[in-house]
Amino acid sequence: MKNNVPQIAFVVLFGLTLVFSFMTPTALAYQQTENHFYLVSLGVGDPDLITLRAINTIRASDVIVCRDRTKDELVEYLKGKTILDPSMAGWRRYRKDCASIKDPKARSECQKRAESRAQLIKQIRDAVEAGQTVSVLGSGDLMIYGGPYRWYLEEFKDLNPKIIPGVSCFNAANAALGKDIMSGKACHSAVLTTFREIDKLAGAHPTMVIFTMHTQFNELVEKLKTHYPVDTPIAIVFHAGYKQKEHIVRGRLNTIIEQTKDKKFPFEHLVYVGDFMK
Repeated sequence: MKNNVPQIAFVVLFGLTLVFSFMTPTALAYQQTENHFYLVSLGVGDPDLITLRAINTIRASDVIVCRDRTKDELVEYLKGKTILDPSMAGWRRYRKDCASIKDPKARSECQKRAESRAQLIKQIRDAVEAGQTVSVLGSGDLMIYGGPYRWYLEEFKDLNPKIIPGVSCFNAANAALGKDIMSGKACHSAVLTTFREIDKLAGAHPTMVIFTMHTQFNELVEKLKTHYPVDTPIAIVFHAGYKQKEHIVRGRLNTIIEQTKDKKFPFEHLVYVGDFMK
């Protein structure tokens, strides 16, 4: 056995050399194509719902694009970073021809936002060109009704943006309800939608998760009544993901308006409708 030791050592060494010879080009290729522009989903609600991957991406970044509220919540991860504020970028008017706006005040506001947006775009591109890593931070899951983040994807598509997933208000609200939303009786499907799409989607009575986006609640319920039996369960999840503020109001389509008549609805709420709650 002792006489075989040198031969075994040689074989092992030779094998490792082959492995590393194959791995090295791959590793180099990875480094050459490494992303320098990220959209980072921070999760919803309290800061402790952020993922480890998001934290690691932020730590590895040189430049952070985020609003003041986010900066305050994640101060421990942002030390030493260059912070860019996107609040005046006005992405909702991205690609909008400001000159076509007739109202002078609205036209001036559009132009002001366009200038701020152009400055932010230049700052991001300059940073990436200099070899720095830039991360744009946003709450929830940026790919579910992600607002301005779809315009980041379009504007910077040549930078090959990498998206870091996060916990959506949808995920947090599901957990708060404690029900399998796919366990409906009439239909084993769930639809994420908004008020204006309900008429197109409600025919099969799926579980509906409605992102309300300032919709008048009474108007929403009356529309749902035209598609679902009036005794269909409905739940409103408020402040999903916030330990101290999260709460649920449950009822049926024919009772919920009375139950909530004195309640002020915050922006942060989701509406669930379906017999999975029976």
